[in-house]
Amino acid sequence: MQRSWTMVALLGMLAAVLAGCGGATPIPAGAQVVHVVITESGVRLDPATVHAGDVWLVLDRLGGSFVERKRTAEETPGPLSDDDLARLAQGDTGGFGFRALPAGGCSPAQDAEERGQMGPCGNVMKVVVVEGKYAILGPGWAMQETEPSVDPTADPAGFLPPPSMAVLEVLP
Repeated sequence: MQRSWTMVALLGMLAAVLAGCGGATPIPAGAQVVHVVITESGVRLDPATVHAGDVWLVLDRLGGSFVERKRTAEETPGPLSDDDLARLAQGDTGGFGFRALPAGGCSPAQDAEERGQMGPCGNVMKVVVVEGKYAILGPGWAMQETEPSVDPTADPAGFLPPPSMAVLEVLP
C-alpha cells in the first residue's frame, strides 16, 4: 500500500514538471503593469504613475533596482520623500531598501519561455506599493564614492532625477 502512494506522488510530480510548472507566474488579467525600459543611458517607465496596491514591473532587457525607504530591518518598506530621492540621486544609499529587478538570467530558451512572467527566468517583478514615490535605478547610477549625479545643494522641490534613475509615483 505504501508503495502505491509513493508511486502516485511521483507520478503527480512528474505530471507537474511536464505541464511546465517551472515556478513562473503569469501577470493576472487586469493587473497594474509598468513597463520598465532600462538602457545604458537611462530609465523610462510606462506609465510612470500607478495606484496603490499590487504593481507588476515588466523589464525590457537590462536589469536594475527597485528602491524604497527602509531605515531598519524591522521597518516596513515604504515610499521615498523628495529629500530621499535627492540623496539617492547623489549616490547616498543610507536608509533605503534595494530589490534587484530581473531581466531573465537563465539560458536564452528559458528566458524566452518565461518572458512576461515572474519567476527565476522571467522578466517580471511584483511590488506592493502605497501612496508616494519609489525609484528605479539603471546601470548608470553610481554610489556616492564617485561624483554626485545632481547638485547636492539643489532644492529637492525642483528635483529632476538623473537619466539613470526613474521615479514611480503612486496615487491613492
